[in-house]
Amino acid sequence: MTNPHMRYPVMSQSLRLARTIAPQAMQEIIDIGVQVKTDFLMAVFPDRHHHLFEPSPAYHAKLEENYRAAGVDYTLHKIALSDADGILHLHETSVDGSGRVTHTQIRPERDEAMPFLVGIKEIPTRRLDTVFAQQPPADLSYLVKLDVDGVEEQIIAGGQQVLRNASFIIIETSISRQDLCRRAALLEQLGFRVFDLCDNAYYYGQLALVDLVMINNRLRAAELKFRPWEYSEGKVHWPKWQHGFKHLDDTPVDDPFA
Repeated sequence: MTNPHMRYPVMSQSLRLARTIAPQAMQEIIDIGVQVKTDFLMAVFPDRHHHLFEPSPAYHAKLEENYRAAGVDYTLHKIALSDADGILHLHETSVDGSGRVTHTQIRPERDEAMPFLVGIKEIPTRRLDTVFAQQPPADLSYLVKLDVDGVEEQIIAGGQQVLRNASFIIIETSISRQDLCRRAALLEQLGFRVFDLCDNAYYYGQLALVDLVMINNRLRAAELKFRPWEYSEGKVHWPKWQHGFKHLDDTPVDDPFA
């Protein structure tokens, strides 16, 4: 059983803390790579407007149904994002063998030999900066989530102005692709630093994915509560210090290969 007084590496806890400290920094949500819904963003920000970017037609009907049912205000952008405006090829795959679309990958050319391929569609692609060129959101007033199966770097390249002015950026990173440090570095160059690491995913008991939550340095500088060592004037307040999860130390773990 979890301890309600402990802080866990869970995305919803991280975002609720950030929203409590700086609610003005999360007036809008830019959610890139939605599939049919993003549960933690819907749960923490049910009263905010969500810009939903999902290029795959296979997901659109269920996506809209989910957000309408939850009463979450949204705009659905049925396009892909990349580092250029044009046309790309959306490869829909079924990696669990079910035949349903589980993942999508965007590539400049058709790849008929892609494993687990279900279908290929031509889709319009835009730069994130192009999408918001006419009505950019207010500086430090929005959160961006990036989860697009491997093309995050291209989206960063095509959306530097929008990303630079976000309050927080959430980005999925892969251990097997070794892109954790690279993606963190790209966002650090735009003026961010790590705020949290959340929702670790394990495969056969080994770390596979982790979500980085990055905070804009300008927001951090403006709000003392985002600088806890300065908030406590350098003094350690032991009741506020948490190290590890001692109550889980003796919890057995089965052999994932058994």
